[in-house]
This record gives sequence, C-alpha cells and structure tokens, in this order.
Amino acid sequence: MASLVGGAWDGERGVMMAMEEKTGPSMEVFYRVAHAINASLNLEETLQAILQVVTEHLGARGALIRLLDADAQELRLVASIGLSARYLGKGSVLLSESEVDQRVLAGEAVWVADVTCEPGFQYPEEARQEGLCGMLAVPLQVRGRPIGLLRVYCGEARAFTEEEKLFLQAVADLGAVAIEKAQLHQGLFRIAEALNSSLDLKTMLANVLQATVNEMRIKAASIRLLGPRGKRLHLIAAYGLSPAYLSKGEVRVEASPIDQKVLTGEPVVLFDVATEPGFQYPEEAAREGIRSVLAVPLRRRDGKVIGVMRAYSAQPRRFGPVAKEFLLSVADLTAVAIENAQLHAALQARYEDLKSDLTEWYRFLAIG
Repeated sequence: MASLVGGAWDGERGVMMAMEEKTGPSMEVFYRVAHAINASLNLEETLQAILQVVTEHLGARGALIRLLDADAQELRLVASIGLSARYLGKGSVLLSESEVDQRVLAGEAVWVADVTCEPGFQYPEEARQEGLCGMLAVPLQVRGRPIGLLRVYCGEARAFTEEEKLFLQAVADLGAVAIEKAQLHQGLFRIAEALNSSLDLKTMLANVLQATVNEMRIKAASIRLLGPRGKRLHLIAAYGLSPAYLSKGEVRVEASPIDQKVLTGEPVVLFDVATEPGFQYPEEAAREGIRSVLAVPLRRRDGKVIGVMRAYSAQPRRFGPVAKEFLLSVADLTAVAIENAQLHAALQARYEDLKSDLTEWYRFLAIG
C-alpha cells in the first residue's frame, strides 16, 4: 500500500520540482493546490479545493473536472464550482459528439473565445443560458494516458495568456496525481471488501476478480494455482472470459516461458500477445479479443509462489508501475485469502473427523 501511495507522491513531487523553477506570484497558488491534495483522501473534497484555487487565481466564472468512463465514451462529472445544477444536469457529455473534448484528450490545451457559437462544443444554448462565454480546457493525464479534463469558464470572451495556460496545465497534472492517489486507496478498499464478501472461496475469488477488472478498467482477469507437482497451472477463478477461451487447453509450466518467469516472483507485461513467442494460445486470445496481458505471482506470507493472476486488456496497454503495484497488492491479498481458506477447509475436515471419531467412541462406550 505504501508503495502505491509513494508512486503517486513521486508524480506530485516531480511536478512541484518543475514548478520551483518558476518565479512570480503563482508559487503560492501551487502550494495551495499541493496542500489541498495532501489534506484529504476524499477525492471530492480535494478536487473542490483545487477548483476553488483555480477560479480565484484566474478570476473565472466557474470550473469543472470530468473523467472518462470505463468505456472511454463519456466524460462524467466529478467536481464543479460556480456552475448551476441546471447547467450541470443538461445531459451526457459524449466524446463522439464533442470535437473540443477530443482535442483536449489528445493532449491539447483548447481555448474557445465563445462557446455559444463554437461548432465543436456540446450544449451551446445551455451555455448561453448559463451566461458562459470564454473557455479554456486542458487534459488530465497519468503517465501520458488521458483520464479526463479540467475546464475553466468565463462570462466574457476572454483570451488566456501563455502563463495562465501553463498554470492550468500544471494544476491539471497535480489534480491527476490526486485522482490517482484517491482511486488507489478506494480501489484497494473495494478489493478488501470483495475478499471479505463470502466464506466460499469460489464466490470470494469471483468477487475479487470482478472488482479488479472494474478498478483497472480492463477486459478480464483470472487466477490459476500450481498443481501438487508444480507442473500445471489449474484455473480456479475467472471473470470476463468466455467458456470457449477458458476451455482452450491446459496450461503447462514447461510450455509457458512467461508463467515460468512469473513463478519466480516477477511480474510480466505482454504488450501484444499476438507477437509474444512465449505466450500460449495466441490464436485463441485473438478470437477472445485480448491484446495485452499483465501477469503477477500469487505469493503466500512466507514468500512461496502458489500461482498466477492475470489481467487482460482488449486494447494495447503497457501497464505502468502503478498498475503493476496495484495488481501485485491484489494478488498478495488474494494469496493470503486462499491460504486462509485452505487452512479453514483443512481445520473443518479435521473437525469433522474428530466428531466422527468421538461418535464412534461414545457408541463403543455405550455398547460396553
């Protein structure tokens, strides 16, 4: 857990170090933003505080933050300031219908002099009724991957200086760090809830995999455990994979260099399974719509590796350090849960044996 938060903090520290090269009155503003990020683990409170600083510094009418949904089709509202409930509830913001947002998510800072007459802006009439005119939007990115955007609105056709654009982009970078940090905490909390959701091992593992898929925004996930002789990896749980793919054939360790590497305790990223020589069943994966895979070891508390957890993506994905650390944390928690469940099952079996022995003993005494 500490390593995950540390990774998020490293990103924040990097932005702040870059800001230290900047002189001028904005430095106090950046420290206020950094303080807002560290003051709370509540994402809504953090983002509200950031937007408060932004609107005050730029003299803006309002501002908002939207994040991409899991399918990257819609931008959902997560924080706003200075905008009415009527305007915020005007309708869905679909990426396919907003040229402006498409440009922003491609990495561009987009300035619009008057949103009420901008062809690529959704809901121009609602913006006019709200009294909005000028707008500046910048992307929220995590290690180059767009996750959403930050918009600032003015009541007049105002131009923004280059310094103001750089300021807003730097704040957006810090905001992305705050979002990632909060999502990591919330994600692991939901995984922990899934681990405690059932005493039945299969049900619990299915819940964990479903939560993992949702948190990582991936296609599917699976868990395989080593057999008694350590030669095969047996499927014990999967989520998001078809029966046809799951029945494709056995996974033998000797035939899978990738699993051999994972079983030494090292995570493995496959950017494109179609071109990976050590990946078993590439044709079946292609039919299933699998492009990238992250595989991590399942380690017991004593460090022994007992299996492999895999995360499958339908889009090409490089799975950066944070994704690796997140799945490693999930795998470690899951391995402990499996170990505890196996211990519980063994104790339960022993208890039933003892009950049977006692029953026979009492019957013997009664006869005697």
